[in-house]
Parts: sequence; C-alpha cells; structure tokens
Amino acid sequence: MLIHHVNGIDWLVITAFEELKTMFIEEAAAITFCFSTASELNLIDQAKRTYGYLPTLRGVITDTGTFQSQDNEEDLNPQLACLVEGRGRVFIYHGCFVAFVDDEQTFITRMD
Repeated sequence: MLIHHVNGIDWLVITAFEELKTMFIEEAAAITFCFSTASELNLIDQAKRTYGYLPTLRGVITDTGTFQSQDNEEDLNPQLACLVEGRGRVFIYHGCFVAFVDDEQTFITRMD
C-alpha cells in the first residue's frame, strides 16, 4: 500500500502486486483530479459536477469498500480508496468501476 496525494486528498493505493502500483496511480490521476478538499461540496456532488449524471449500477458496498453484485462473477476489492471527513468516501476498482458513498446515498458507476 502507498499514499497518492491529489488536491489535498490522500488516496490509499491498495494492491498486493508491486508492479501494478504505478499503473493504478497513473489511472487514478485522471479520475481523482476533480476532487478537492478546498471545495464546499461533498465528494458525490463534486463527481456529479464533473461527470454529470452518475448512473447507478446494481450492487452494494461493504464497510471495507468491497463491491458486491450479482452482475459480477466475483466481488471487487478497491484498488484506490479515500475518506474525506464529513464529505464521503470514494472507492476505485479495476475495470473503471467507481463507488461514491456518503451517509445518505451510494452511487456505483463505471467511468470509461
């Protein structure tokens, strides 16, 4: 694991494979650039502002960020995660699945 710092947010890079860390950091930069602790908006609203409508995929997010869905052959564990106090959580999975979670709502979408 390592920390990737973008716009005041610490992203935890979660992978057991050393050779993949660089790849995930490069992929994350394109997605995480829209998030900032300087914004008054929570993470879900920041994502909606940047990407527009966030389509919801079927599934649930566990407390540890695992994405469980009947549409997936197996559960997806996050490759990147961040928690911003009072603003929500974001989990990024292999295959461009992204989950935005706060106390009231959860969006699981795919960003190609």
